[in-house]
Amino acid sequence: MVPALGRTRKHHFKHKAGRPVDCHNETYLHHLAKMVLFSALRDAIQMSHPYWFSRDRPVICSYYQERFGVSCTGQRAPYGTDLAAMFDRVELEAGVDGFVADILLSSSKSGARMLLEIAVTHPCDEPKISSGLPIIEISILSEDAANSLREGINAASGGTLCHNLPSPEAAPHLCTTPCHATGLALLLYKNGKAWYSEPAIENESPGQIQSDPHLVTHEIVDFQLGDRTRPWRTVLEHLGVFMIRQAFERGRPVKSCLLCLNNGGRVNDHDIYCVAKARNVWMSSSAIGCTDYDPADDDNDARLILGRLGEH
Repeated sequence: MVPALGRTRKHHFKHKAGRPVDCHNETYLHHLAKMVLFSALRDAIQMSHPYWFSRDRPVICSYYQERFGVSCTGQRAPYGTDLAAMFDRVELEAGVDGFVADILLSSSKSGARMLLEIAVTHPCDEPKISSGLPIIEISILSEDAANSLREGINAASGGTLCHNLPSPEAAPHLCTTPCHATGLALLLYKNGKAWYSEPAIENESPGQIQSDPHLVTHEIVDFQLGDRTRPWRTVLEHLGVFMIRQAFERGRPVKSCLLCLNNGGRVNDHDIYCVAKARNVWMSSSAIGCTDYDPADDDNDARLILGRLGEH
């Protein structure tokens, strides 16, 4: 920089003429981020302060395990690793196994090493990634992003890639309040009716379902979080397996239009076309007491009928 001492504008400093060819935005951001990260890690190691590397890890919630035999694996939570506690040495532009790391962390006690790479416009080279060396690749797009490295590295917010690092172990968890979830309840009644419902799991219990005096047996399958509507193919797949098992493996009476040779295909969410009656009928209960009911003789015929229904 050189002083500008003109008569018109306020005195200030300006860049000297003949700017070096390598003085461009990428070099500036790369150097800034590297120096910020290096000084933050050096200070943390020397003063025994934590320097956190944060990323998400899976959380397994067993809230519904005892009641329904299912666990939720869809949640994630922040997980922090103190790099200053893991490593006692930090180096700039250090060589390691034929590569040069922007910043190299190492431990004199365990021999562990970790490369910290700054990516502005050029990502980490594939040979370096394929080397198997643990690498944290940090994308920097602004001065604010570079300066944020004083506080730690946050891979959970995006822009940071982990190469050759073991994934954090899942954390056990038990929600204090139930998440909204549904199950596919498959039901067989004493009159032979086989149908389904999609109860909100947090409002149900095995005892409530079994308390129905007309019910012979039931199963709850396809546990899922939220209010997603199950497609017909999914419902038919589970209901079909349930009916075939009850009818042909356990010898229980099952009367369902879905297993009848006279069914001409699903019309809508409630109706099926009956060939014998030449009209639409309720596919959930019309087989009960039907004089035209002609059920499949074995599980192979039943699977063929259900397969045709799945095509509609």
